[in-house]
Amino acid sequence: MKKMLFVYNPNSGQRAIQNSLSSIIEYLSSKGIFPTVYATQKAGDCREIVEKYGKDFDNILVSGGDGTLDEAVSAALRADIDPTFSYIPTGSTNDFSRSVNISPEIDKATRTAVRGKVKRIDVGKIDDKYFVYVAAFGALSDISFSTDQDMKNILGRSAYIVEGLKNLLPIQSMKSYQAEIEIDHELIKGDFIHFMASNSISVGGFTDIFDGEVGLSDGLFEITLVKRPESLIDLNKIIQALTNNESNDFVIRRQASSLRVKTDEEVSWSLDGDFGGKTTDANIEVIHKRINIKTGLKD
Repeated sequence: MKKMLFVYNPNSGQRAIQNSLSSIIEYLSSKGIFPTVYATQKAGDCREIVEKYGKDFDNILVSGGDGTLDEAVSAALRADIDPTFSYIPTGSTNDFSRSVNISPEIDKATRTAVRGKVKRIDVGKIDDKYFVYVAAFGALSDISFSTDQDMKNILGRSAYIVEGLKNLLPIQSMKSYQAEIEIDHELIKGDFIHFMASNSISVGGFTDIFDGEVGLSDGLFEITLVKRPESLIDLNKIIQALTNNESNDFVIRRQASSLRVKTDEEVSWSLDGDFGGKTTDANIEVIHKRINIKTGLKD
């Protein structure tokens, strides 16, 4: 029988996995898989388990939110091991699973975890930390990941962006950062309220944010910079660009394999939706085709 390390977060989302554990293990067993099962006990637990025991397994199945997957992948990279990952998403947002076409339904995701097509994809590194699909800072990223998904679904992208930016008003007190951002060999300077480097069709619960430009294995991340508005007219330009996936004087979009972000004060980074530390000088790079993951993709 094939061995598999199965690490799940029992508190992820609405604790949905609790009623599905028996069927998951039964399905794995029926396919000749002998799972070693561990329920995380605290934040960071998945990282510790994978870093300590991951070397003994060729296959690692993770269930939880994107933060749990981030812990597992980060641990594997730190331990310099190269297992094949499978993922059963049970979080509240589940951005990454949309990119690799893994169903939010646990039974379907379980089948993909066993029978899915293995795809080798890029991951990101920021200084000495790793991330799977997004590194961001600024008020828009804070709002995106802290807002309830049901509310996002009710409002839709346009209304949500408007409501989010309203929370930043008045413009005069809007938090921003003076930054120098080197994108490959281009230097962009300005006063920014948002920065994002991503490798996903969905970020913060919104899909198709780059109109099909995302390639999970192309060695490039998609970059979004939002400059500080000075008036309500400028704010409307930002809303229009973000809503329609466009660029203008205030919303800058690029693709890059490496970046350096220098800010005038410490920024709090969000890595895959979780806190990723503070810094004034960060180097970000794409690690090309670094991990294997079972997907629902056709090619």
